[in-house]
Amino acid sequence: MSITGTHSLFANPPEGCLASFLRKTDPLAVFSEADCDALGNAIEGNTLALRFAPLEQLPCANHHFSNNTFCATPGKFPCGACKLVSYCSQKCQREHRNGHKQDCNNPIRSSAGQATRTSQDQHPNSPVEHGTHVEPESLLQEETSVTPLLPGGLPAIDIIHLKNNEKDKKINFSLAFVASGDLRDVVRTVNALGSDYAGHLNIFLNENLHSVVSRNIILLLLLGATPNEAVAADIALHFWYSVFLPDEYRLRILAMIVSILQQQTDKEQPLVVNLGQRSKLTCLVPQDIIDHLLYTAGPTMSTAQARDEYERMRTTPARLDSRDRTFVGLKPSHRLAFLEFWRSGLVLPFGAVNAHFTAPNVSLFSPFGDWLQSSVEDPLTFWDPKDVIKSGQVHGAQPEDIYGCLYFFLSDQLRTFAKRIRELHITFHVFSTDARTLANEISGGRYLMHGISSSIRFSRIHVANALDVDYVGVQDVLRSWGPLLAQGDTAAIIGVLVNWTGIHKDGSATGAGEDVVVRIVGKLVKASRIPLGTNPTTAVSTAARELDVMYDNSKAFSRFLAAQGLGGVLRETKLKRRLKNKIVPHRVSMPVDARSGDLPHLPDDETWYRYVRLSRTLFTARFVEFAPAGV
Repeated sequence: MSITGTHSLFANPPEGCLASFLRKTDPLAVFSEADCDALGNAIEGNTLALRFAPLEQLPCANHHFSNNTFCATPGKFPCGACKLVSYCSQKCQREHRNGHKQDCNNPIRSSAGQATRTSQDQHPNSPVEHGTHVEPESLLQEETSVTPLLPGGLPAIDIIHLKNNEKDKKINFSLAFVASGDLRDVVRTVNALGSDYAGHLNIFLNENLHSVVSRNIILLLLLGATPNEAVAADIALHFWYSVFLPDEYRLRILAMIVSILQQQTDKEQPLVVNLGQRSKLTCLVPQDIIDHLLYTAGPTMSTAQARDEYERMRTTPARLDSRDRTFVGLKPSHRLAFLEFWRSGLVLPFGAVNAHFTAPNVSLFSPFGDWLQSSVEDPLTFWDPKDVIKSGQVHGAQPEDIYGCLYFFLSDQLRTFAKRIRELHITFHVFSTDARTLANEISGGRYLMHGISSSIRFSRIHVANALDVDYVGVQDVLRSWGPLLAQGDTAAIIGVLVNWTGIHKDGSATGAGEDVVVRIVGKLVKASRIPLGTNPTTAVSTAARELDVMYDNSKAFSRFLAAQGLGGVLRETKLKRRLKNKIVPHRVSMPVDARSGDLPHLPDDETWYRYVRLSRTLFTARFVEFAPAGV
């Protein structure tokens, strides 16, 4: 990776150059002089060795971090009781029996463990501190309220769906993710194209929240810059989803950012970075986001402070109640797996070594040390559970070790994405502004000097949940972005309405009236989805998700869209709403070509459990596709 017109990222600068740069570029004095020297020497000497390599297979759970003994053989034989850990041999299982017994016999795995609050709520010991917490004066004007950093609730989608649409591996695509949130839909879309895709991808990423944009930029840099794809994926995985990192990962992230900022000589120009030989990243964002990258990965709070804040956040009464509700309906080992993730904040196999994850992932906290997300965001809800479990099993993890499965799934996806960045021709443009403003700026030619023509037209425009009334709204989104949609029968504006049922009550089963609830409860009981004798009144609060699976909300949705003035804005923008989608299904767990009124397809008990209980899918959300009216 290199800055355009300069040498490569880890080219040899003059002795002490990086340490000196770090001092000059650190007006908040986050780094002590000794820290600057240590980091500079580590970067220049390429001494950032990894203590533990990224996992390729499920590890044997027989390890003792305190005396530095680890079994390096993959775990092949799962514990017969919980199946959360595996061992390479009976010998290792015997040696680890006492250590594992406490987990295996945890009360949370008992029949009474679905809603319990015990000593499990105590956080682990707080190890070594890594720095001093600061409150940067230059960031005092930033919003300090707690905001969700990782939008969730729906599995990642492929917004091209090539086999259903263009069916041409050589075609070029311009894709706009105008309210991108995190990168999961980008990763899913690029990976789905395959290694033999020969066209050019021009990807626009826009997100209004500066903290999210900073994280997305760092993720793209990590995946495009780190030479070893396995290491790149592992650092990115934990930076994306884990609350703590190995200290050497933190240093590698800092090393990368320092080296990039050192080479940005003109702050009046956007940051432009070559990602390998074929791809490029251009950051058309406010300079304060670029300046903030150093703090997004820097040692701005200690381990103890991060643990205290994470503990404070997750043990408020409301969040404990939310956790206890999540336990209801989960299988015993999944309750324990979820509890471990809740306590540790780490995406790892249950039996993996984790004591070296001691550096706070500062990007998940505000500059003042506050937790940025609305709760303990669960990345399991961001991906298709069928794919997660399948990937985990390939690497030796059992379905019970669901976060181990998630680790291997994400590792596979991010390794593939890193490979795609290196092998495909991809141009990323990153923005941070209101979705409507960006459309107007593109059409008005603001970015002509950066190679973005005002006549650009996008093959796909993914507006995510900007369609929601409490965000941008259907009319403003279509008026802003409709003129930028390419012509052709495969071009589409894609979006999802998440919060519409709060306005249109009969969009959910519980809001559709007592008769509807009674009818669906009867169907659920007959199908053995809920217990015999379930009271419909009780089901409204205890089985709302189950009710929504069996409820056709398509007519209510059409009424909602009509009330939002969809008909008029479609005529105005010369667009049409597809009644039969071509890219994403109308609802989760449906075929793409399903009819609008079809119900989610959950054919067996295990599939039902995985989507309804384990991944807590939002079944009331509805995807829409808008296409040019003349094709």
